Parts: sequence; C-alpha cells; structure tokens
Amino acid sequence: MAMKIAHIILNEDDRMRVERVMRFLPDEFEHQFVTPAEIGSVAADLVHAHCWFGCGAAARQVAAETHKPYLVEIVQDDLQKYHKLLFFSRKTPENLLSDAARVVFTAPVQQNELAKRLPSKIADDVFAKSMLLYEPLPDFWLEQLHIHPPTALIDIKLLYVGPLTDDSRLGDLMHAMHKLHRRNYSVSLTVAEDVIVEGSYRKKMLREVNENDFLRAVSVESDEELREIYRHHDILWLPDADTTKRYAEALSQGLPVIYGHDSVADGIFKDGLAGYSVKVGSSDEIARSILSISDFFGTIEQQIMRLHPLNLFDAREQAQHWVHLYENAVLNA
Repeated sequence: MAMKIAHIILNEDDRMRVERVMRFLPDEFEHQFVTPAEIGSVAADLVHAHCWFGCGAAARQVAAETHKPYLVEIVQDDLQKYHKLLFFSRKTPENLLSDAARVVFTAPVQQNELAKRLPSKIADDVFAKSMLLYEPLPDFWLEQLHIHPPTALIDIKLLYVGPLTDDSRLGDLMHAMHKLHRRNYSVSLTVAEDVIVEGSYRKKMLREVNENDFLRAVSVESDEELREIYRHHDILWLPDADTTKRYAEALSQGLPVIYGHDSVADGIFKDGLAGYSVKVGSSDEIARSILSISDFFGTIEQQIMRLHPLNLFDAREQAQHWVHLYENAVLNA
C-alpha cells in the first residue's frame, strides 16, 4: 500500500542510520526526514519517532492534531533519561508509549528494564504492540565476514574500540589483566580510538600505555583499518555502549565479546555462545571470562561462524519487518 512516512530525527547521523534500512522498502513508501521543530509542517500517513525522548513528544503532538498514528523507537539513551526522572515525572513519557501505535526496542535490556519499571497496565499495552529490531550494520561489515582459526588461545589479544572516557572502564579491565599476568598468562590490550575525547581520563590511560608493554593505543580513521584491527585480535571489551554496532562488527569478524551486564549487548545471544556478560567493576569476573573464552576459543569461534550471515543486523532482513509494522499501524489506526 502507498504510504507517506514522516521520520523525526535529531541529526544527520540518525538519517544515515535510518536510510540504511529504508532504501530497501518498496517504492510506494515515501519518506520525509524532519526534526522535532519541523514536524508541524508535514503531512503524512504515519509518523516515526526515532527516539523516545526528543522525538516522541513531537510525534504524539502531530498525531493528536492530524489523527494519524505514530510509532516510537527506543534507543539506549532514552533508557538513561527515563531512569533519571523522578517517579511523578514519568507519567507523560509513559503515556507517550501507551498512545503509540507501535513501539520498537533496539536492545533486549530495554525490554527487561521497562518491564520492571512501567506500571503494569502500560507495560502490558506496550509489550503487546512492540518488536525488537537491532541497529543494522553497514553493508561493508556484512560483505566482509571473517572467522578466526578455531584453535586454543595462548597469547590473548584483547581489544577496546571507542573513545578513552570513563565509560570505557579500562581500569577494571587492566586490574583483571594484572591478575592474569601474576598467574603467568600472556594477555595484551589494544585501545583503538575511533573518536578522540580530550580529558583527564584519556591522559591517565595514555600514561598507562606508555608505562606498560602489554598495552598499546592506535587511532582508527576508516572501516578498512578497523577491520584489520579486529582480525588481529581475539576478544572485544565492550563494557557499555549506546548501540549494538560494535558488538555486531566484532561478531562479523569472528571476535567473541565480553560485555557489561545489562548493557545493549546483554541478552542478544545466550551467555557463552559468542561471549560473556560481566559486572564491569569485578576484575575477578572479567578475568574468569577472559580465561573461559581462551579455554574454549575454538568452540566459541565455531558458534560465531554458525551465526553468520548475522541476519539480525541485516538491513534487508529488517526492511520486511518495517513494512509490516508500518502497514499494520496505519490499517489499525
């Protein structure tokens, strides 16, 4: 069915992410991208808010004025903002979800957290009309699938990809590494900075790099560079992240992942299948997970191989779900 969809986005990065999927929708779907401030001038059959906080309120307002349905997509930043609200301040954003025609989650942890915190009546309504769809990977990664030789690890090469900020929790990881070194395990870490964020934490970590021969830091300027870095390491450290992008990239290159408990990666696959969730503040737990992956690296590599071609993160696969969501929302409005 022909349909005009107004996509409420916050910036051009949002637009690129959305277009990654929308280009695979049928030609009869017409897309218009607007900011929350621009939505009032748009005539559409459906409004798609690409985040709960920041876009959702604008979608609800235009839907009330035009009697058209709206759909809300929840991103990880939304969950953090919701947690910061006082109890009596949550009613408006909760009703926003309740009034939406459809709700789309982008990580299992979002479903788990809201199931605990939403009033039961609203939770039942929200989950009855919800779907889980992960952020799709760019074609580059899906076309460059790779797997490590399924052998036991002797020299364990850890990798962190991202900015050097408090969220990287590298201090916790290094405490675990020191414990393994004292037990005569060979463990090294590469920090691949994709964004340079100047600050005291970065300076502190770079001093650690200069003082320890098992640490190194590199800058990443392209996907091609990052692909080669993935392929020359064994385990990705992902304590926290806003999206599942790094998790999916690592799996596309055959790397198991150690991810934070209740992070965006937690719950995508069964613990132990492609990595382990840990309490990021527990160096003992982190060390145990590193050794578990090392001891069963061949088995885990074979399990990751069976996950390829990573359909959960494929824009073409997801486009079919979006068609169903859009048509269903309009038909049942």
